[in-house]
Amino acid sequence: MKLIVIILTLLFSITVSAQKKPVILPFSLENNSVYVYCKVNTTDSIKFLFDTGADGSVININAKKKVPLTIDGQSENKGSNGINTVDYSSHNTVQFGNTQKNDIRFTLIPYDSANFDGVFGTDLMKGKIIEIDYHKNEIRFYEENDLSMDLTGYEKMKLHMVDNYPAVESSMVINDKDYSGFFGLDSGADDVLTIASPFAKNNGLIKVMKTIGKATARGSDGSVYEMPVVLCPNVKFAQKYLYNLPITLSVSTKGIDATEKMAGFFGNQFLKRFNTVIDFKNGFIYFKLNKNLYSEFN
Repeated sequence: MKLIVIILTLLFSITVSAQKKPVILPFSLENNSVYVYCKVNTTDSIKFLFDTGADGSVININAKKKVPLTIDGQSENKGSNGINTVDYSSHNTVQFGNTQKNDIRFTLIPYDSANFDGVFGTDLMKGKIIEIDYHKNEIRFYEENDLSMDLTGYEKMKLHMVDNYPAVESSMVINDKDYSGFFGLDSGADDVLTIASPFAKNNGLIKVMKTIGKATARGSDGSVYEMPVVLCPNVKFAQKYLYNLPITLSVSTKGIDATEKMAGFFGNQFLKRFNTVIDFKNGFIYFKLNKNLYSEFN
């Protein structure tokens, strides 16, 4: 019996030691947005916006001199309020920690007043389990079969990919009525929640919530547009309730905000209140409230 115990202990030790430690990428939280630094081709310290709402990665045209790229094609860019044609550069490398991603295609988009060099999209996230820890300001990249992370206190939810956009089922509760649907997860947006124009119109949301202001937004397609800001009394998310949220109602007729497939999009002013684990491969996402819960909504 002792021999069996010793053998099992040895096998367990070998299994644990064989697991790779996660790649840790420090981040800064600036105006509700997450920023990381990576190496692109031979250029180090390139500042990226970490964006779960972008299915491809981007280089800010204003940073083109800092990051020399070979332009080899054009593609359509679908912004929040419209669609435009942009240049792209293929066959680039991106390095963060000891991880290197090859054959990365960067779309070139002008972010005129932005203080970042590019956008770190889900094309760079997939292939790993991603943990976003707002207590330590770290993003940890685990191997897809790694079972070592501690998920104590996390709420497990189904991760839906709606036209390659990560989303979860959630709802708003207004006057005791649930308004439910798929809500996109957009860590690249610095707002609280934007409701897609078809969902807002079909449910008459402008009439059932108090208007408290207006917001002006600029999409990646270059369009500038204005939206009403309303006070949402209650949002149910990951089995938790958050109250009195200032949200925007899109009036877009084109672009992502005009989709009929999703009810809306949570921005990082909302998402930063949850530590998050994203498992793209198995289609699950985990949320746990953190120290940002009681930070003010702007």
